[in-house]
Formats: sequence, structure tokens, C-alpha cells
Amino acid sequence: MGDGASQYALLVDKQSQMLYLYSSTPDGPHLDKQFRCTTGKNNNGAKVREGDKKTPNGVYFFRSILEDGQLPSKYGVRAFPMDYPNDYDRLDRKTGYGIWLHAVDEDQRVSNSFDTEGCVVVTNKDIMEISSYIRLNSTPIIVDDSIIRAPAASLEEGKKEVLAFIDTWVKSWAGKDLDRYMDCYDERFYGYGRSKEEQRRYKENLNRAYKKIRIKLSDYQIFGYHDYIVASFVQDYRSDRFHSTGRKKLYLTRTENGPKILSERINR
Repeated sequence: MGDGASQYALLVDKQSQMLYLYSSTPDGPHLDKQFRCTTGKNNNGAKVREGDKKTPNGVYFFRSILEDGQLPSKYGVRAFPMDYPNDYDRLDRKTGYGIWLHAVDEDQRVSNSFDTEGCVVVTNKDIMEISSYIRLNSTPIIVDDSIIRAPAASLEEGKKEVLAFIDTWVKSWAGKDLDRYMDCYDERFYGYGRSKEEQRRYKENLNRAYKKIRIKLSDYQIFGYHDYIVASFVQDYRSDRFHSTGRKKLYLTRTENGPKILSERINR
């Protein structure tokens, strides 16, 4: 999870119909609160296509917040649209839209297991409490059929591997070592509308245009989900001709040669 104690993550266990709130501590993730929830009517695995009435499995982030007056009554007092399908889902050709964390018009509905069109639903009281822990585009909601809690030592080892990979990626980028930089990318990479080969040509042109590149990363967050990892951080990029700051997300796949980047995006 994140480096700071102020970082939180929501975990949804579809089998138990529970939503868990975890905080990041020096000793690893800590379970702070738990809430009853209900998820998609079709509980046969992860969402694959539009209209299958399944709740997607994976790591997602909240894009916006919708208040009572902006919502039909069935969504309750507040809703948080999720970024399904995420970059990994798109590579996996999953379809659908409109997956939210939201409340209800009648709290009794939450006691009915598997009762939504695919959203994660909690009571009005609980959505208001959960809201205080959500930072848009930063706080994740991780959904799975059932939650498996990995040992703290295993989590720490995985975190160190990802941080070492990111360090190699950043140093090769700032040092204009194009071969080493591109070796950090999976062959299936697609980001900013570019394939891996197009990304190489794009960076090659920038390396010629910029005399110096400096990149500073902070506020790391690392979230793993079976086949992929999401690494999120604040990126401050400076060259002699351009400057930008924003939260970047790397979608990483696990390979025999360590992590590789499947996709990346930045919110400025």
C-alpha cells in the first residue's frame, strides 16, 4: 500500500459480501473497519462484458463523486464512479461501463446478497462514513471473489521488487538510456495511444530534443492483484523545455524477468 499512514484502500470480498477498509501502517496493511455490501446478481466470476450483471474483479480507482441531487433515488445519497474498465481490462478486451460504489434508496436492500447490476452497494450511513477515506484517483477499491491475506513478509518483499523496478525505469529515463528504458515495457504495452514500438520512437525524439531530464517521484502506492500490479505515485518531470506534475499509474505484469509495464497514464 502507500508509504504514509494517511493512505487507505477498500477491499471487497464478493463471497462474504463485505467491504473492508484498510490503512497503511509501518507494519503493513491494518484492517480498520468493515461494512456489509451487496454486489452483482451474477456471482459467477469477474465481469467480462457489458450486461453480464457481474461485479468486476481487480484494482480500480474513483474518478468522481456524485451527490444526492445529481442521482436517481435508487443510488442513495452519494456515488463514486469507478474506472472500470481499467487499462488491464481493456488489454483483456473486457467491456461494460457504469460500475460505481454507491448507496441505496432503502437500506434493507444491502442485506440481500448479490442484488445489483454490477455495482458495489452499501447503506447511506456507510457511504457517508466511507467517503471520508476516499481521495479521487488515489484511493483504490480492490474487488475479488474472495480475499486472500498474504503474509506481511511476502507483501514487503513484493513491494521492494516493484520499487527497485521503478528505480531502474526512472534512472534509465532520466539518463536517456533508451534500450534499458524500453526493456521495462512489456511487448503488449499500450498507453497514450501508443504501442511499445511507437513509445520507443516517441521517447527517442524527446531524448534528442531535451538536453536534461529530471524526474522526482513521491507518495508511492503499490497494489497487487493476481496477474498484475498497480503502482501509483506523484511524478514531477522537468526538462530544459517542459515541466509537469501529476499522479501517474503504472499497470505492471509479472514475468519470469520481473515486472514489466503493460500500460501507464497520468492525471495532471
